[in-house]
Order: sequence, then C-alpha cells, then structure tokens
Amino acid sequence: MKKSYEELISELKEIVRKIEDNETGLDESIALYEQGAVILKQCEDLLASAELKITMLGRE
Repeated sequence: MKKSYEELISELKEIVRKIEDNETGLDESIALYEQGAVILKQCEDLLASAELKITMLGRE
C-alpha cells in the first residue's frame, strides 16, 4: 500500500530529528540521509501528480 504525502512527510521529519539529535553515529546518519532522499523523491512524485490533476481539472 502506498503511503500518503502526510505519512511520508512525517517520516522525513523523524529522519531529520534523528540526524540532528547528536546521538546518531555517522554511518547511521548516512543511511538515514539515503532513506530520506528516497522518501523525498516519493513526495516530489506525489506533488507532481497532484499538480497534473489540478491542471487537468482546471482545463475542464
């Protein structure tokens, strides 16, 4: 099941919190950063899809 935009943003916020907490090691921070990059791409794809839908609705 695909996650909603809001769920993905929540995950990104948690990743940022972990990276910034000064308790996360370098290797884990890098893994979290990579995970965040994947989630960010999913968010961008969802926003692009929403923008396309809105554009198409505006033309009708």
